[in-house]
Parts: sequence; structure tokens; C-alpha cells
Amino acid sequence: MIERFYRKIFIAIVQDGGSHDVRVVAQKQKKLLYKENRRFEGTSSYEDMVSFLRKYIDESPLYYVALLNPEPKQGALVGCSQHIADDMEEIIGTKTLCRNGKWLLYSSQRELDALEHQYRTLGLDFIFSPFSILEHFFADKIKGGFALYALAQKDSFSIVLFEEGKLEYAHHYTMTEKSGMGIEDESNTAGFAVGIKEEEEIERGISLDDIESLDDLDILEELDDLSDIEDLDTLEEIAEFSEDELTYEEKRITSSHGNDIKSEMDRFNNDYRRFELIQRTLIRFYGGEHCRNRFVETVYIADAYGSGSELKRYLEEELFLNVLIRHIDVADEVIALSMVEEEGL
Repeated sequence: MIERFYRKIFIAIVQDGGSHDVRVVAQKQKKLLYKENRRFEGTSSYEDMVSFLRKYIDESPLYYVALLNPEPKQGALVGCSQHIADDMEEIIGTKTLCRNGKWLLYSSQRELDALEHQYRTLGLDFIFSPFSILEHFFADKIKGGFALYALAQKDSFSIVLFEEGKLEYAHHYTMTEKSGMGIEDESNTAGFAVGIKEEEEIERGISLDDIESLDDLDILEELDDLSDIEDLDTLEEIAEFSEDELTYEEKRITSSHGNDIKSEMDRFNNDYRRFELIQRTLIRFYGGEHCRNRFVETVYIADAYGSGSELKRYLEEELFLNVLIRHIDVADEVIALSMVEEEGL
């Protein structure tokens, strides 16, 4: 009954790459009233976001705040019960949720509590898993044959294998892990340092005791010769008007070009990093009991970061996979899942 008098406000928060992406959607009797988007960055991004959202929350008592889980300790497992010992060890200290009676979502209880505390000013109604986002976004694909699905964000990369709507394998990675390590084991790396003998450092130094008289140093005579320089101001003028000196505009263009190159290198490195993670996931899957002589031929990637071209090339040329990349607006997917959950309340 109350829904006839008040609009529903759905708020989605996607925390990624040091920023907060916010989407606000207002509905009344399932009719869209408005949609607002905003991104908040910097040290005060959370406070700025709360101030921005306060006016929407005050519009109606029917508001729902949903967050995409940004924390690293989360994942998904096949089925909702009877997990093997390794799986049980993995989900110790986690909160679990059975999804559609087919597969299990889990997340660190400590991290969930921390999120609840962090967002206590707003209050969180839903915290969604990246794997739920993938299931919803690729709903037209996962009911088909065996394939790999991935969600590419700036800070994370979530990978899941589905066959006929059933989850077969999943893993959530953070992009902050160091790349360039072995595929089989990144954790068993030992650091080393190259030592430098103290005697060598001493030999490089100069002892004042070895100098009998500072007056005997030729360098003092060379310093006296500085008086022969006619006009130091002339040298400054020459440097000021040198053809090698860049103008302000040239410096600005050079700096802008340097930033573009850095962005391109970051995208290149991130694409290669994601390629490594897919390769590692396949190696783990093929080596486990879940494989059952099945091999991935097709990969679907939901790209929220704006990369993908190099990743597609790596997967096609190195692993001979068929690759489809779709751009995803994660905030829109969070809103859609919020609406589904709200209807079930």
C-alpha cells in the first residue's frame, strides 16, 4: 500500500580504482522517474558521496542501497553442500549464501563487517558478488555450453566457468598481485640481495689524512681562474634564449603525450596480467577433479575497465580461444539486481 504514495529510490555504489561510482534510479509504480550518475575521487570521496546521496534518501522511506563487494577474500563454489576438505578450509571464517540452490557464494565475515561499519551512515541493504553480476549480465549465454566468463575491473578480475547454467569453477583475483611470477606458484618466491663488501666502500672514499696540504691541490688554482670569465649574465641570456629550450606549449604537449603513453602501457600491462590469470585458472581447472575431460573453447569477458583489445589477441593467439568482449556498466547491473531482490522482500 505504501508503494502507491512513495517513489522507490535504488542506489548502486561501485568502489573500484580508488573511486566511488554512484548510480541513483527513482521509480514509482515501476515507471522510471529519473536516473543520476556521479563519480567521487580523492581522500574525501566517501564524505562527498554521502552528502550527494543524502538528498535522494530523504525523498522517500523506500530506498535501497546496494554495494558491489570490493573485498579480495570472496569466491564461489560448486553446489551448496558436501564440499571437499580444501573447500571447507577456504570458507572458514566466511559468510555463505546458496545461489539458486546450485552454487555457493562466500565472503570474509570480517570484511563484510568492515563494509557494514564503513557504510553505516548510509546503511547497506544488499552486497552483491561479482559472480552474481556475471550470472545476470551473461544470462543469455550461461545456459548454453561450457564456457569461461570474466568480469574485468580496475582493481579485480573475477573468473567463473559455467555449463548449462551450472557453476563449475570460480576464482576472484585482485589486480594488485605482482605479475611476472610463475603460473604454478606465486607464493613460494624467495627474495635475495647482492651484498657489497665494506672494504670496497672504504676504498672508494677519500681520507683527509692522506692530503698533506690543501694548498697543493690544483683545484684551488682552477678556482682562481674563474675570475677570467668576462660576463656571467651573458651566459644566462644565452641559456634563456637557447633553441633547445621548450616553450610552455611544447612542454604541455610533451607532458600530455607522456600521460597518454603511460595510460597505454597500463592498459597493455593489465591486459597481459588478465591473460595470465585466465591461463592460471585453466591450468588449475584442468588439473583438478572438476575437469572431467572438458576443455574451454569460448571466453566471454565483461569489460568495465575500458581495456580488452590486447587481452583478446593474447587469448586467441596464445590459447586458441574464441573470445567475446562486452562493455559492462557495473552500476546498472547492481541496480538491476537490487530491483530483483527488492521484489522478493
